[in-house]
Amino acid sequence: MPFLTIQCASYLPNLGYLHQANSLPGNTRLMPRIPLCLFLFLVFLSSCKKNNTVPSEGASECIPFEAEQIVIDQLNEQYTYLFDGANPLIADPALDPLIEYLGEANFVGLGESTHGTKEFYQLKDKIFRRLVQEKGFQAIIFEIPWGNAMVVNDFVTEGLGSADAAVNQTYYWTYDTQEVRDLAQWMFDYNGSLADDDKILFVGCDPQGKDFQEERRFVAQLIGKVQPDSTARVLSHYANLPNELMDYSSKSEAIHQANIEGSQKVYDYLVANKQELVAGSSSKEYEIALMAAHLIQQRELIYRTNNFGAKRDQLMAFYAEWWQRILGQDSKVAIWAHNFHVADGADFGGQFMGTVLRQRHADTYKTVGFSFGTGSAMAFLAGKNREFQSGVQRQLIPELQCHTVNQVLSAVEGDQLYLIVEELRNEVFTYFNTTNSFVQFGAGFNYTYIDNYIINVKLSRLFDVLIHFDEANASSLK
Repeated sequence: MPFLTIQCASYLPNLGYLHQANSLPGNTRLMPRIPLCLFLFLVFLSSCKKNNTVPSEGASECIPFEAEQIVIDQLNEQYTYLFDGANPLIADPALDPLIEYLGEANFVGLGESTHGTKEFYQLKDKIFRRLVQEKGFQAIIFEIPWGNAMVVNDFVTEGLGSADAAVNQTYYWTYDTQEVRDLAQWMFDYNGSLADDDKILFVGCDPQGKDFQEERRFVAQLIGKVQPDSTARVLSHYANLPNELMDYSSKSEAIHQANIEGSQKVYDYLVANKQELVAGSSSKEYEIALMAAHLIQQRELIYRTNNFGAKRDQLMAFYAEWWQRILGQDSKVAIWAHNFHVADGADFGGQFMGTVLRQRHADTYKTVGFSFGTGSAMAFLAGKNREFQSGVQRQLIPELQCHTVNQVLSAVEGDQLYLIVEELRNEVFTYFNTTNSFVQFGAGFNYTYIDNYIINVKLSRLFDVLIHFDEANASSLK
């Protein structure tokens, strides 16, 4: 079916600020009113499998179809790699084939089939650590607003603040977790004895955000360092930028036009003065400041026009590429985002970040999708139409959904496994190359309406690797 373009802006009034539920004592936190793309994007295929829930106790068991059982049997015999767990502190040679496969890529997209699962976060951390240590990867690029991620980078590269404080300000509740803190702390420790040019980076690619504060900081730092007498004059062009973006589209045309022209003038100034600015700083500092100025323009645009969705994904790909170029032509980076941001959605006509990266980088881009069977995850409670209903809380997925990929993988021996798609043959490849039902969600969820989160996809077209956990647990929000 044709790709469904989701008009995220139309949902903004329903989302509001998302409060963590009372089930999380001691934490009253806000989730920014961000577009429902964070999870509506995940159901872009409107057709769902109905009545897939495993029958309740006392009813007949959900039995795999004959074709599904053949796939299960073949997966038990070959094609699957079983591994011991997600804990990044525990070595696991069963991941060796995965690291070898991913290690030759310049870009590795690490997905997640929910925005709130501990095992997904820990295993992505574990994979990234090995890619750094064994394959020379130089950065993790997060689905986090650009400037907020730079605050974390200040910690991991310069030791400014703490892992807790840095991750606490990342704007999205989804990544304000103990698992991401553990990653940031490891990166800081790893960087401790390295020269500045050799340090690994924690950076962001998301053009969304609350304001422009951190992006302006990098522009100001560069000009202030090289041309201090020009700083106030150049930054005056940013004077009309708002301190809060949620209602920016309703501002007057005069304010909008002032920001369009002002942000363009700052960007043009950096371009026109490149030679002097690079000479007085470094090429890396200049490119980071130029990216910040570019992002200010794009953030102003998407909030002024309420144009998120595909535009956001295209920009995330653009900034991921920019970071990779800053690090060097042959540098290697990993990207941390949701399954459908890192996926290659070319079959659906979708311009996901992963689609753009695959089109531009072919086999040097590898994408990893995640799957789960049952368990729990953090998410805000969504209503029948996926609208915000109440705050972020631990939500249960108590039963397998019959005749889904999740059920098939859960029936395979072993509690956690991964597949490398290009190795699949026979009925197994046919199965993953055929449209099948798959359960996943983003920032919002409600098990009562589980059919909302069962989508029809050809997983072999989306991902190069699929990682599955029979049982998942909620991430540890701070």
